[in-house]
Amino acid sequence: MAAQGRNTFTIDVAERDGEDVVTIAGVIDENADLSPLQSLGGRPVRVHLKGVRRINSYGVRSWIDAIRKIPNGTPVKLVHCPPPVVDQCNMVAGFAGHGVLESFYAPMTCAECDEQLDQLFETTACRANGGRLPATPCPRCGRNMEVDDLEEQYLLFVREG
Repeated sequence: MAAQGRNTFTIDVAERDGEDVVTIAGVIDENADLSPLQSLGGRPVRVHLKGVRRINSYGVRSWIDAIRKIPNGTPVKLVHCPPPVVDQCNMVAGFAGHGVLESFYAPMTCAECDEQLDQLFETTACRANGGRLPATPCPRCGRNMEVDDLEEQYLLFVREG
């Protein structure tokens, strides 16, 4: 029963302030119904992905099929992208469709006190910082935190956009 809860998937589409706001959470896999994305177009689209915990290979194919069905003239922004989404944007050509990854979470760690957190960053701020993450002070000790990954690899999408 508990395993079923971990694999739940939700997608919600609402119109707010002249744009379609899509909120996706859970696991994007063979059970994820991405069909609501097919009805989008005509208004800008903002896709909130913070709640996505994992994406398997079937989910990647389904996501790409769905995101490509949003008409080319429709602006699409991917926001609050967690590490599993960032990883797919870095590894799979066309994962974002014609959309733009606007903001993302990076797993940060403090070498001084071992504090760990997922920090939200704006892609434009990283580009303005030479393709690197802006300084992130540790909330516990104040020392600058580092990404808990190879920063250059994690931020490939920043330099490619």
